[in-house]
Amino acid sequence: MKFPLNDDTWEKIHTAFNDAELHLITGILGGEGVECRIRSRRVPQLPFSHGALGAAEIYVPKAKAPMAQRILMVYRNRSSVGEVWRRTSG
Repeated sequence: MKFPLNDDTWEKIHTAFNDAELHLITGILGGEGVECRIRSRRVPQLPFSHGALGAAEIYVPKAKAPMAQRILMVYRNRSSVGEVWRRTSG
């Protein structure tokens, strides 16, 4: 879905550099009821993405941006705690 570049009702909350990250984050936000829009910089003619060439910006309604940031922060904290636990237990 396209939306105007000058639309100030949406706020960018994250830039994903691969499809897995993009789908994970939009899935988490969608599961929490936060609508997302994507602005992709991917070049469709190329069968790969690399760095900024494959970046996708994730936008949410400006009013929901603080909540979306908190959701992502909680997810990141849980992920990093899980990673530390997996590395130290065993």
